[in-house]
Amino acid sequence: MNPWESQAMAHNFPSDPSPAVGKNQSTHSRLQSRQDPIIYPGLYAPSGVDIMTVLFSVFARPDPKIELGPVDCSAALTVSNLDLPGSPIIYANEAFAKLTGYTIKEVVGKNSQFLHSPQSKASSQSSLLDQQVAAIQQLDHAAAARDEIQLYITNYKKNGQKFTNLLSMIPIRLPDDETQYSVGFHVAAD
Repeated sequence: MNPWESQAMAHNFPSDPSPAVGKNQSTHSRLQSRQDPIIYPGLYAPSGVDIMTVLFSVFARPDPKIELGPVDCSAALTVSNLDLPGSPIIYANEAFAKLTGYTIKEVVGKNSQFLHSPQSKASSQSSLLDQQVAAIQQLDHAAAARDEIQLYITNYKKNGQKFTNLLSMIPIRLPDDETQYSVGFHVAAD
C-alpha cells in the first residue's frame, strides 16, 4: 500500500460532516470550500486533463449527432485544443499509444495529421489517395465548423503499418472554460 492509500484508509470521517452553518452560508458553498484529505492533486489526472469531466461533457453534450455507445477510459482517445494554432493534441491515453505505437510524449503538442502518412515518408497531400484527401478535408471542415464527425480514415502506426481508423471527433466545452476542445475516439476497424 502506498503512503496516500495508507493515509486514506486511516482517515476518520466525522459523524456529522457539517458544522453549524450560518444563515448566509449555503450548503453548496460549504461543500466547495471544504478540503478533502483523501483527494490528492494529480492522483486521478496526472496529465492535468480531467478526463472524467471530458467524458461527461461528451456524454451530456446537447443535440448529439453521433451515437457513440458506451465509452470509458479504455477507449483510445485524444483531446485537442481547437483554439490553438494547428489544434495540437493536449492529451492522449495509453490505449491510443497502444493503438498507434507512439508514446504519449511523442503525440502531445502535435496536430493529429501526423497519423495520415507513414513516419518514413514526407507528409504530402500528393502522395495520398483521393479518398484519403477527401476524408482529411472532411475532418478539417468539421473542426473549423466545430461540428461532430465520424468517418473511416486510413492512418499509420509509428512502425509504418497502415490501419483503418474509425474516428469519431466530438467538439466540447468544459464547464467554466471558454476553450473549444475536440475529443477524438479512435478504433482500428481492420
